[in-house]
Amino acid sequence: KAVSKIVMKERCVQTTNTTATSNMGDISFDGFYATRNKDDIKAGFNFNFKDITAEKVISLMPAVDSLMPMLKSFSGLLNCEMAATADLDTNMNVIMPSINGVMRISGDNLTIRDNEMFRTLARKLLFKNKKVGFIDNMKVEGVIKDNTIEVFPFVLNIDRYKLAMSGIQNLDMSFKYHISVIRSPFLFKIGINLFGPDFDHMKFKIGKAKYKNTNIPAFSSVIDDTRINLMESIKGIFEKGIEAAVNESNRQEALEEEKRKTGYVNAAQQELEPLSEQEQKQMEEAEAQEAALEAEQERAEKEAAGQDDGEGQEREGKIEETKVEENK
Repeated sequence: KAVSKIVMKERCVQTTNTTATSNMGDISFDGFYATRNKDDIKAGFNFNFKDITAEKVISLMPAVDSLMPMLKSFSGLLNCEMAATADLDTNMNVIMPSINGVMRISGDNLTIRDNEMFRTLARKLLFKNKKVGFIDNMKVEGVIKDNTIEVFPFVLNIDRYKLAMSGIQNLDMSFKYHISVIRSPFLFKIGINLFGPDFDHMKFKIGKAKYKNTNIPAFSSVIDDTRINLMESIKGIFEKGIEAAVNESNRQEALEEEKRKTGYVNAAQQELEPLSEQEQKQMEEAEAQEAALEAEQERAEKEAAGQDDGEGQEREGKIEETKVEENK
């Protein structure tokens, strides 16, 4: 079921108050599509997907896969909000470098798998489950501008750990993320910088944590303000004009003012302070203990598998003997 209000005027299509309910999630949408000429095609949108899978988000908005390549590694129901403007080509494809806007992705009871960042963290932080990560709840917010997504700090509980993360994701797939381990089995707080040209060629560096606790910089209110301002520009597109909506998205005044006021600098863009010798030694000892434990578990599993095979062969032998006796 879907409901929408559509107005067409002056080479511009405006869609407002669009709502849709389906078995793949709930959708609300406001947007415009303006074609002043074939070399000047612009679009603006404010959408909210509720209780939807990552696969469905990407199928509905393929550009999201380029903006957040990690998204497809999550299983579970997500809530996705995004407000942005962009240029389009004549085939209605989004010209990625032109996107400016804000985004928020949240969800409860999620799992993450088949992801190089998770595998790297699981290995270095000695996760109990190194194949699948279980996440109680997550809320990630960011701003899209100048070919880059800046991911603002957020807190994540996974395995035995509480992590505070932020980063820079470029549209060419290169990235820089900082992860502060603020609760763990270690006796001190660890910082990990992850970086690379893409997630298949990731490098990391370990040092001191940039975030010491869950009291991290918050941008939720200014994200909301930016979305509301753009939504009002979309709804007033025929009164205010297309340029007003595009300029509203490009300026992102509320976000820039909040950064200036708080002196905010993304932790991924800061130099990582190295661990002390004692902390480095503790890390190496913990890794050695974990490696020994894993080796012991693997040996025990192999012995158990061998014992099961032996018992199975013994049972098969007894069955064959019984058949021979019966044939006699």
